[in-house]
Order: sequence, then structure tokens, then C-alpha cells
Amino acid sequence: MRIRRDVRCASLLLAALAMAAPGVYAQAVGGAEKARPVTGDPGISSMPVMDRPDFRVLRDYAEPGATRRMHSHDDATYHVLTVVTGQLRFTIEGESPIDITQGQVIDLKGGARHTFTNTGTVAATIVEVFGKRPAAAAAAPSGGASLFVSRPPDDIVVTPLLHASVQLEYGGKVIQVDPWSQADLTRAKPADLILITDDPVHHLDPKAIVQLRKPGAPVVVPAASQAKFTEGTPLANGESKTLAGIAVEAIAAYDIKPGEPSHPKGKANGYVLTLGGKRIYFAGVTECVPEVRALRNIDVAFVPMNLPLERMMPAAAAECVNAFKPKAVYLYHYDQNYAAGKTDAAAIAASVRSFRDAIRGAGIEFRDGPWYPSPK
Repeated sequence: MRIRRDVRCASLLLAALAMAAPGVYAQAVGGAEKARPVTGDPGISSMPVMDRPDFRVLRDYAEPGATRRMHSHDDATYHVLTVVTGQLRFTIEGESPIDITQGQVIDLKGGARHTFTNTGTVAATIVEVFGKRPAAAAAAPSGGASLFVSRPPDDIVVTPLLHASVQLEYGGKVIQVDPWSQADLTRAKPADLILITDDPVHHLDPKAIVQLRKPGAPVVVPAASQAKFTEGTPLANGESKTLAGIAVEAIAAYDIKPGEPSHPKGKANGYVLTLGGKRIYFAGVTECVPEVRALRNIDVAFVPMNLPLERMMPAAAAECVNAFKPKAVYLYHYDQNYAAGKTDAAAIAASVRSFRDAIRGAGIEFRDGPWYPSPK
């Protein structure tokens, strides 16, 4: 790590960004109110400044005392960070902490794991620049990208919405999984295909389906849920269909540990979608049942955690992921108290860290996402 201690470095960096895309930059620096909270890190928020074929820029905000947990940007070829306002204690994994203040610039290796804490009394503002690998550069959108849109394989675009609700885009088509009206659906796109994993309202929400469904778009539901949405196309566990030109496989999703609330076998579905030769798995609400363990050649998996009755707790969820070995994994559906307004942010963040630590070294990329708003 190199730290540059004169203000001119930061000024030159910011000036270069402004000259590279004055329209985008002027819009992005509108203020912290436009930033989105970073899941699991209370008091940290972030926003895109620009996304170019060979680099991207983020602007972060850290409230006094807030910590960005240990993390890495594994797709970056280089990583430059400058403190625009405030002060931070910055630590790279395996190294001693350093204190950095306004105008100082840190030059990191791409993918270096690091953490920082705002040790000041005012909000800190940080600008980060990331170099892109050639494959990522080739997939970059020409019109810019949202910070909370990630690109797993090729040009599949993933946008977390809320809890189990997520949007995929591929080849000009939009797939919505478990759309829920409590999410901010103004940033969701009309769907060519909708997948429903179960029948509680945070999975099967008719209002959200009507809002996002294109005319005639298929809505896939578990066979046991069709009575709750009669326009749905039923798929039973183990069945497959091609809908809207997309191959869809229904994977069993059920409990191992008995007790209420229960998810009996045959009631709910997970799904595997094949998009451009890549296999994307949405587990829905399930434990690590044999049908899940039998999955192979999954490129990206969405896996639940912290389910009721201590099902799929971090160690169990990690063991499950290690069993079927997707190339990359998102945790989702992991704050079961969100809807009741009883979120324990510290416990949730700790559980995410435990999961990530448990899969470290397994060759599985962990992908974070803003599944829940920051607690107020």
C-alpha cells in the first residue's frame, strides 16, 4: 500500500474525474442523500459517480464511528481511494492500521482486503477508483451503471431489490424473482418473466406482479400456489419449461428441521435459470436438502440464511454452499425480522461475516448486495 500525503494528489484525481465525464460527475456529486446504504455496515452509504469501460468510480459516506467491514473488490485491477472530507483509520488485512485525513490518497492492489472506520466527529466522504479487468470492461454498459447492479457472468445484470426480491437482465429481457411491494419498485423494470418461489406475500405479492408484469409475460408459481394466483404457470419440483425463451428448472425447497413455520416438501420451489449458457440458482426458502446438494455447474447462487427455528444459520448455509460449489454466491432472505421492524443490525452483520469467513478459501466468490435499507 502507498499513501500519498499532499492535497494536490486528491485534487488532481478529482479534477481528472470531472474532466473525464463532467455531466455524470456533476450529477453524482449532488450529495449524500443520493447514496444507498451498504448492507451490514450501519452508517456507511455509497453511490456511483461514473462507470467507464476501463474504470469505475464510487463515492462513499461514513458517519462518525461507522465502520466499513473487512471486504475486497476482487474484480479490480487497481484501487485508488482518496479522503475528500473527514478522517479515517484504514487497515489492510495483515497490516497495521494507519490514520488518513482530508486530501490523502491510498493506492491499493486490486482485490486487497481492507476495512476503515470514521474516527472523526463529522461525516467522512471518500472517492474510490477501480480499474476493470478486460472481461468486465467489455461488459460495461455504455450509459453508466447503478452501484447496486453487479455483473456475475458475461452480461447478466443483477439488481437486489429487497429481502428475496431481485431483478435479472439478460439479452434485452428482464426477469423478476419474488417481487414485493415493500421494495422500491420505481427502480425495477417491467418483466418478461416473473418467478415466484412460495406463497407468503413477500414472495407472492399480486400487487407487485401486476405492477411489474409486461402484458402476457409468464408468471411461474409453485404448483401448490396456483390457487393464490390463477394466472400463474405452475411448475412442480423437478419440472422444467422454457418460458419467454428462458430455460427454467424448478428445484425442491423445503425444511429438514421440523416445526412451525414449516415449509413441507412440494410446497415451494427454487429455480435454476439458464442464461447465455450460465446457470443462475435462486434457492427460495429451503434448507440444504438433497436436491440442493445435487446441483452442479452453478455459476451464481442466491442462498437464504437465518431462517426461522435456526434453520440455515451461517455455518449451515456455508456448508451447503461448499457442498454444491457455485462460482459465486449472494446471501439473500437473511433478515427475517425486517418486515416486523425488529432488525438487529449488529447481529445480522455478524452473521453475514460468519458466512463469508466460512467460505473463504473454497474458491467461491462472495457477492454482497443491498438487500435491506439501513435501520433508522
